[in-house]
Amino acid sequence: MNAIMWMGVAGIVGTALSPWITEHMRSKNARRDQLVKLRLAIYADVLQATARIAATATTSAASHPHDADEIGSDDFDSLLSQARVVASDDVYRRLNELSQLTGTFNQHLVKTEPRPVFPHRQHLHDGAVNDPLRLQHRRTLTDIAGGIAVAHGKVQDAIRHEMNR
Repeated sequence: MNAIMWMGVAGIVGTALSPWITEHMRSKNARRDQLVKLRLAIYADVLQATARIAATATTSAASHPHDADEIGSDDFDSLLSQARVVASDDVYRRLNELSQLTGTFNQHLVKTEPRPVFPHRQHLHDGAVNDPLRLQHRRTLTDIAGGIAVAHGKVQDAIRHEMNR
């Protein structure tokens, strides 16, 4: 076969395959764009939730033991599950760190709650909110709340880094 014949065969094959190649590339780009949009939506929700957790942890650590609330919720767990599907390994690892700190914070928060006092022993417990053990737990809560704020910043940085790639 001569060169002209090969060029003719290549032209026919190229003409036949070009719509398929174009469609394949377009659908691949559409899937990538859809994944990026999904990531953006989930990351926006994750950043809002982690900021709320960090703020609540800081407030709860500084407040009176009776006013402190647990942080994190089923909503955060749901977002964590969604992020596991679409997030990069770095973002998910940072979210897991934050989730572990949240669990630790809630465990220490339970330790600082006041215990019931029998009426005949009330005079022994007046001012018991500031006993040494509870003060130690409050300091621990404050340290963990600081760690949660740092973890929120790391999640934010990981998301920013991923979205700028």
